[in-house]
Amino acid sequence: MHLLVSVRSVEEANLAGQMGVDLIDLKEPHLGSLGATSPAIWRSVVGQWHTRTRVSLALGELPTAGSVELVPQETDSVKVGLAGCRHNASWRDDLSALFEQLPRGVQRVAVHYADAHLAESPPWEDVLDMALQLNCQTFLVDTFDKAAGSVFNHMSTMSLKNLQLRLHQAGLHFALAGSLRSHHLLSVAQIQPDIVAVRGAVCHRDRTAKVAADLLQSFRRQLDDALKVDTGEVLSRR
Repeated sequence: MHLLVSVRSVEEANLAGQMGVDLIDLKEPHLGSLGATSPAIWRSVVGQWHTRTRVSLALGELPTAGSVELVPQETDSVKVGLAGCRHNASWRDDLSALFEQLPRGVQRVAVHYADAHLAESPPWEDVLDMALQLNCQTFLVDTFDKAAGSVFNHMSTMSLKNLQLRLHQAGLHFALAGSLRSHHLLSVAQIQPDIVAVRGAVCHRDRTAKVAADLLQSFRRQLDDALKVDTGEVLSRR
């Protein structure tokens, strides 16, 4: 299970990279769940870190997403939210057109909002169909409204585990986000996503504050412990 940490600046990216996170994800929390940072930050972070760790980009929501022509060639993957697309008959074509503009080799991430009723985004079944049609490599479950609780306020552990099985059968990686905190980690370990994605859990106060080294170190340790409990490693030592 890989740990993804979302960062908003070169400074935060350097901290996350030096602490050995598996994926650095660039996004601006003041601009929503998947707000985009600037192309200048993309260039700096991808240029500095892509040879040592994977770097992904959030590009905002599809109806307002800007040009992708400045996405660096070395970017690992990009994600685009589908808020406001539920009643837009052309969202699949619009997303396909955006993905086609990406540099060759940049992977595509399909995004499902667990609070789709708040985001006015498509149901997960439609997102999965799209992911397969557009050759996405990863399926992300996130939350749109960060004031409406975590992903577990909208989807049960069992439903997320069933989704994980469905995604793996389809050959997709499963990334789980959505205001995850340390008290969610035993459930996360049961679900076994391929990627655990956080920001607020490693910031003091809330997700708009700076990423903190002590919280990142603590979260990583607690994630490792939760995985050991799930596999019985900790219990077998007691």
